Amino acid sequence: MSHPIITTGLDIGTTKICAMIGSYNPEENVYQILGVGQYPSRGLKRGVVIDIEETKESIIKAVAEAEKQSGITISAVTIGIAGDHIRSLDSSSTIAISHKNTGSDTSSPVEQSDVNRALESVRNINLGVDREIIHVIPQEFIVDDQMGVKNPIQMSGSRLTVNAHIVTAAINNVKNLVRSVQSTGLNVQDIVLEPLASSKAILSADQKDMGVALVDIGGGTTDITVFLDGSVRHTGVIGYGGSIITKDIASIIQTSFQEAERIKKNYAWASAGLAEQSGPQDLVVASLSDNKEIHLDSFQLSQYVEARIEEIFVMVKNEICKYTELKNLHAGIVFTGGGSRLKGLCQMSEQIFYIPAQVGYPIRLPGLENNEYGPEYSTVIGLLDWNEKHKKNELILTRKDSDSKVWGKLKKVISEIAKNLF
Repeated sequence: MSHPIITTGLDIGTTKICAMIGSYNPEENVYQILGVGQYPSRGLKRGVVIDIEETKESIIKAVAEAEKQSGITISAVTIGIAGDHIRSLDSSSTIAISHKNTGSDTSSPVEQSDVNRALESVRNINLGVDREIIHVIPQEFIVDDQMGVKNPIQMSGSRLTVNAHIVTAAINNVKNLVRSVQSTGLNVQDIVLEPLASSKAILSADQKDMGVALVDIGGGTTDITVFLDGSVRHTGVIGYGGSIITKDIASIIQTSFQEAERIKKNYAWASAGLAEQSGPQDLVVASLSDNKEIHLDSFQLSQYVEARIEEIFVMVKNEICKYTELKNLHAGIVFTGGGSRLKGLCQMSEQIFYIPAQVGYPIRLPGLENNEYGPEYSTVIGLLDWNEKHKKNELILTRKDSDSKVWGKLKKVISEIAKNLF
């Protein structure tokens, strides 16, 4: 009888840090949430660490809350990475399948070692000294002339080609993120692109097959992942998220960021027209100075929001259209992240994208059923089960590891991790 495995996801966001501790039962293949902790994030800007000490303190507070709730002390976490330093590209490589047959037959069945060599070969691209590969995501394999192969193992052929999507990050930004976690005494088991983690918690296999764009609106960034035919086809990051909308409101009406966030969550709509249709609500806001009150209504507030939402949506549209036409996304657009809670977001989206839109909620896991796990928990829930799904590719980054050892280990496991991504 196997024992439950404890896993922990750590979402280090621009506005909040969230830790989630879970228990995985290998026999039943189910997770249970044991504890959740979150704390305001004070050391990041647009998904990038700008103050390691402040990030460290926020991580400590979030993890301590999760440990208290679960009654478990953790030693390692799987962390998400985002930020507008993330870049992606497509690449392909062809290798000769290892010949094992005798006689005149020149073909051989594809083995895992062949797949590993193909994935390692596709990584051999010139990125420059300041960038590092985070994920190599196979899109399709080609065995001789047979295209569209998802799993080439045991297929006979003489050549194996892999078409892959490669996600890269600025190496120093990744190191600073890892060091922020390690400085708390925790080990980093894996580093995962946040929209990939969110997609695991949100999207179904059917949506990925039909074609879907997952748009994760976080505090500092908006992350985009396009799926077609069941595979990742494009990833992109826009350096604007929900915080820029809050800052716009605070600047225009001269109130604090906290007050602006409060009225945005409770009264703002994605467009002024939708606010007017719903019936404008009067609201009173504390002024930033002189203890005066500011009077406005939800229609005025939504006017401030609409311009920025439209700007972000146009940037998202342009990012998606770099790869595919919107009409190919038969499952439409799925919004997630804390920013997706803005009222009227999907209606506003359909006016710009002209395809169906919905807000994606993460899968419901047993444990702590009295808590509501909305779109803002998508990433951390995806991170929670990421490590277990990739447990045979375990990567531990300890505080004693030198940078060269850390990135050497990353290079060795990238191709192994990749084959489980699609």
